[in-house]
Amino acid sequence: MRLRTVAKLGMVLSVVLFCTAVGFYGFARLTLADKSREINLFSLVPADCIGVLESDNISYYLNEFPQLSYSKKLGDFQFPGLLSYVLGGLNECTTYSAHGLNGKMSRMMVSFHSTDTSRDQVVYFRMGADDEEILTHMLLEKASGNFLPKKEKYKGKTIFIYPMNSDDFLAVYSEAGFYVVSYQKSLIEKVIDAREDERKALTDNPVFAKAIQKKKTHNFLTLYARTSSMPFLQDSNDCWSEFDFHMNSDVVYLTGDTFLPDSCSCVDQMIKKLGSIQEVREDSLIISADKESMVRCMEEAYERENRTLFNECVANLSHDAAFMFVADMGRVSKEPERFKPYFPSFLLENAPLLHSFILSMQLSVVNDNFSHIMVLTYKD
Repeated sequence: MRLRTVAKLGMVLSVVLFCTAVGFYGFARLTLADKSREINLFSLVPADCIGVLESDNISYYLNEFPQLSYSKKLGDFQFPGLLSYVLGGLNECTTYSAHGLNGKMSRMMVSFHSTDTSRDQVVYFRMGADDEEILTHMLLEKASGNFLPKKEKYKGKTIFIYPMNSDDFLAVYSEAGFYVVSYQKSLIEKVIDAREDERKALTDNPVFAKAIQKKKTHNFLTLYARTSSMPFLQDSNDCWSEFDFHMNSDVVYLTGDTFLPDSCSCVDQMIKKLGSIQEVREDSLIISADKESMVRCMEEAYERENRTLFNECVANLSHDAAFMFVADMGRVSKEPERFKPYFPSFLLENAPLLHSFILSMQLSVVNDNFSHIMVLTYKD
């Protein structure tokens, strides 16, 4: 699936790739029936979405990303579509605040609903005291002229329509504890459908439900995508993969698992496909699913006197993985079709953006679970 938008969110929420957009996890699994407790934002996401980006502290990434050594390389990177619009406005509203966004409002998600346009997004905020006033003020500041937003009813719920200066419109739906924004009124209607009928919510998907069970650490950023971590192994829409983002001054890590239906016999098929991968050893490129060969590559890279950064990336890989892929992203960006089977489209589509990185990827199979780690190491 095409997740150019997601990638831009995820990696760069003024951060690196990604993002997102559109990807999510770690909120407590709370029931909508208990109105006294915080709502589970996942229960608002329409079931047909293709990806979700979640963070418990988006302010952290907005503030930390400029401090990273590769931030200037990605400095011209712009948030796609709706996320750019909303976060940009919030930054303006909170520039002079000592604490930035309210802690609850800093917990947000983006869902993605199309492979062809960045307009088919929905942004969800957890709301705390006075947060709705901040968001409403931001929308009014950006709106064209003096006006009151138009109100439309859908299944007894009120959708506010804000005309923007760009001759565009934003649809807004909110209740106690959450605030939802989209360019598409039809997507807001789907959110209301999910709110009213849990069978129409993404949380009703048993595979996605498995993906969000893992407890997240503080200051997390996660993309959930309706794809396998390696498309060559499984191209079914029945699987979901998580990509947890971790960053330091020189490296971006994406870690997680691919989740499959309980009734699916895909695991054996995926293991068989993995064994059929032909080994490649070229300049700035290694692809292998042969255990002995992978270990040999790592040991050779470690023993070389000429310890280039590429060799360092190879030498630091785990001996226990079932697959390895190491490549200079500058090379990948020149041959995208060749590498299309090996990693998610959001990485491939952003290869030109990542030309200053070396990608090291490994897959592991543990108890019939596929785990992945992707490491982007900054070259300069």
